[in-house]
Amino acid sequence: MSTTSLLESNSNHDAFISEPPPYYLRFAYFISLWSFKAAIALGLGARRLLMPRLPNLLRPEPRIYPIRPTLKSLVYGPEGFGDEPLPVYFSCHGGGWAVADPQADEEFCSLLARNFNIIVVSVDYHKSPLSKFPVPVEDVAAIVDAVLNDESLNIDATKVAMGGFSAGGNLAFAACQLPILKGRVHGLVGFYSPLNMKERLEEKLERRPNEAGTDALASSAKFLDWAYVPYGADRNNKLLSPGLARKEDLPGHVYLIGAEYDMLCFEAKVLAERLVDHDAERMEIPGVYSGDGWRQGGIRWECARGRFHAFTHVAEWGREKERNRSKAVDELYNRVGAWLKDEVWAERVLQ
Repeated sequence: MSTTSLLESNSNHDAFISEPPPYYLRFAYFISLWSFKAAIALGLGARRLLMPRLPNLLRPEPRIYPIRPTLKSLVYGPEGFGDEPLPVYFSCHGGGWAVADPQADEEFCSLLARNFNIIVVSVDYHKSPLSKFPVPVEDVAAIVDAVLNDESLNIDATKVAMGGFSAGGNLAFAACQLPILKGRVHGLVGFYSPLNMKERLEEKLERRPNEAGTDALASSAKFLDWAYVPYGADRNNKLLSPGLARKEDLPGHVYLIGAEYDMLCFEAKVLAERLVDHDAERMEIPGVYSGDGWRQGGIRWECARGRFHAFTHVAEWGREKERNRSKAVDELYNRVGAWLKDEVWAERVLQ
């Protein structure tokens, strides 16, 4: 499928094409974006250089595939993996489509691989503004396909899931709809992901609770959007706004996680509600307070109360607050792993 065809409208809605910003805003966005990219690169580099690596982190194996020779994915596996076929989870890192790399999610990838005996592949993709939509979507799909065809990894291709954090979730929900992956991905996970690129920033911010304070995305959302979405793209395109995808275009098992004080929380919950099987009973999620989440059929929704965007990766000020955040994140990651093992892939065995 060509890039041009992916840019064209593929939704049941009328095309929604936003006007290009005036030149003075383009200049401001350009400066803001590259300053943001430099700051994040410097911060990540300093952290990795100065902070000791946590002992519970696995050492991933780098993999580069000819289909995308400039992109390096990281393969995390339990000790001795390769002796028997194992399920695989593909993780797409966040960063507003503009920054970060596969190492950013090493805590999540290590925990999932170690605690649930699965292969976890942290996937890279080309960054904006040099690579705009739909290039990163195609990157993710191409690498996932290459990994699934990599016989040296001994993957159980009947047990495949993917997901991502923030922008990475957007890419995962989009990539699984492409013909190359359609029907090969059995579960999806989205952590505080942008799923509706049609709504204005102001609309998203208005839905946040009054006590939420300033949204961390408010200052960067517009220039990150400008850097990723090309002029003329239809924002109703289900690959750009995967929250608008048809139910049949996504796997039957989807786990969506939102942060209460994040402006993206609402659109994730809307998608979860739209995907449910209304004939199935709605039940509580074990370990989650009533009202903070539910499961219905193959769909799960969970709201992290009192949390902001990127709460899984950004430390809290104060020892006690950080201890509580870290514990909550660890429990969340384990719930996701248990869901994959006991529901998504268990049903594959029954089938």
